[in-house]
Amino acid sequence: MRLFRSIWRSAMVATLLLAAVADGQFRKTFLGMTVGPAGAVWVHRWCGRIVRALGFACDVQGPLPEAGERGLAVVSNHLSYLVILMYAAVRPFCMVAKTEVRQWPLIGWMTAQAGTVYVQRADVKGGQTQTHAQVNAMMATAFASGLPVMFFPEGTTTDASEILPFRRGLYHSVINGGVPMKTAAVSYRLEGKNGGATLADDVCYWGEMTFGPHLFGFLGLRGLKVRIRFGAEEIARGDRFQMAMESRNRVVEHYAGIRGGIESVEETAFEWVGAQG
Repeated sequence: MRLFRSIWRSAMVATLLLAAVADGQFRKTFLGMTVGPAGAVWVHRWCGRIVRALGFACDVQGPLPEAGERGLAVVSNHLSYLVILMYAAVRPFCMVAKTEVRQWPLIGWMTAQAGTVYVQRADVKGGQTQTHAQVNAMMATAFASGLPVMFFPEGTTTDASEILPFRRGLYHSVINGGVPMKTAAVSYRLEGKNGGATLADDVCYWGEMTFGPHLFGFLGLRGLKVRIRFGAEEIARGDRFQMAMESRNRVVEHYAGIRGGIESVEETAFEWVGAQG
């Protein structure tokens, strides 16, 4: 059964992505959709459709983040490619992603429409070519968009067993712009019968895993529940070391609260947080 679900869902996701790109091209050409907030709302709607089609359950706790006059940064832990899909389905965000994402078929084009900030990793082949000034300029544009800007300071994905130390690079942009910062956390639970599948190996995407085979196997799983908690309080201003440490501590607290499935987490039907229309 898992194999058949993988085949069916793979075809379904591919069809939805193709439909999304066709819809986006039509809206850009004939309806004037622009890169940035309008594109992020469009991505939000399509991510909601994909999540509902896949049948994932989503619990959300805490107030959805809203950007003010100075913008808003939101930092979260990072478990897999699913994290981006789920956050984008909850509400429109401007995401920060590695530059390689822009080259992914279909997905790269979609993420670009939302004004995604593509940041080059320091360990890429050929060396680092982006300067701090370039990154700061891109981040400043994102903060001015009116959307919350989400990034993942661990700098990589994990197997869900721990939250890694937060890298401090992007905190420069937050501090330089006087941008408020809040926190969020995401966790997974696998409740269906999946033939010995585990969160670490079959849901999370990390280490030396290969994307294609992992995605195919992941799409065959059932009973997946995603839990998200948004923090209400802002992180106190300080230098990048202090803000990175404090925001990580807050994310660790959020993660501990939702990872164990405590009763106080309000279960929210995905139709409430997902895209409409």
